Amino acid sequence: MRAYLKELYNRRLRVGPEKLRHRSEFMNWNYNAEIYAFGKRLGEEFSNDSLQAAFTHRSYIEAEEARRADLGIDVASAPLGLTDNSELTQKGEETASRYIKAYLRSSYPTMFEEAIVAIHDHLMSDDTLSHIASHIGIGDLMLCSDFPPEESTLSKNFLAVVGALETDKGVKRAESLVRDLVLAQLVGKELMELWSVTNPMGLLMAVLDSQGRGPPEPRLQWQAGQRTIMAVYQVGIYSDKQLIGQSAGERVTIAEDMAAQDALQRMMGIGSGHMPLTFRTEADKMELRYDPKNISAEELMQTYELRQKENSVS
Repeated sequence: MRAYLKELYNRRLRVGPEKLRHRSEFMNWNYNAEIYAFGKRLGEEFSNDSLQAAFTHRSYIEAEEARRADLGIDVASAPLGLTDNSELTQKGEETASRYIKAYLRSSYPTMFEEAIVAIHDHLMSDDTLSHIASHIGIGDLMLCSDFPPEESTLSKNFLAVVGALETDKGVKRAESLVRDLVLAQLVGKELMELWSVTNPMGLLMAVLDSQGRGPPEPRLQWQAGQRTIMAVYQVGIYSDKQLIGQSAGERVTIAEDMAAQDALQRMMGIGSGHMPLTFRTEADKMELRYDPKNISAEELMQTYELRQKENSVS
């Protein structure tokens, strides 16, 4: 038996891994049952028509029409009867984008609008949405010409599901789905890493000036190993004799920039001790800010620079 099993093992290695196949190629596949189970897994009630339309990509319809034309079947006399998800995708994208910005502005009222946009773009990216779509089973249910589907196709299909839920149950249920699946991707992430600040010290000076506070004063708190490759410097930033930010770095300039970013994080309410995001039933009680935008860091910097020029001239 040992020689027999060894030969089977070697044959398996020579053949290589099994080809990736769509779930529908297996014998126990039941599309209607899978469609029904998908809504139950999400805890939502979809109509079969809207959910099937959400899973039908335009490329699938075009491929089926081309296949029928090759077989000599008149597409006009025998239509497929399928609707692609382009309209549902657009509706879901508008709803998700609008709600994400409103939720972030309400959760972080002192966060700069540029940070809101950066976090929004991260959540609405193909990478994030395709990750969500693949983990809730959309990849097995969607009808498209390519397999495995591309990230852009998966992300659009997820937005189509959001649009289908809005069509069936209203915008509130669609926003709840976006909150529980998309915004939950921020748990455990450093929000400041999603927004790149080119001049943190200059922005900090502008913020303190707008608040009528003293300018930032960086001070070296302690240092260690300065004659080695493992040197570390701890810099604290003070304003009006109060510590507003601190951080360590391998050089003093790096530690100073990191300390300025730490001060900005605390001012925006996303520091190490900030309150976690609100989900589930408590999030339904939030008063969302859809229209007014948060303060802009760019406008704040421009106002500060203009004030400095006026002071230098006078």
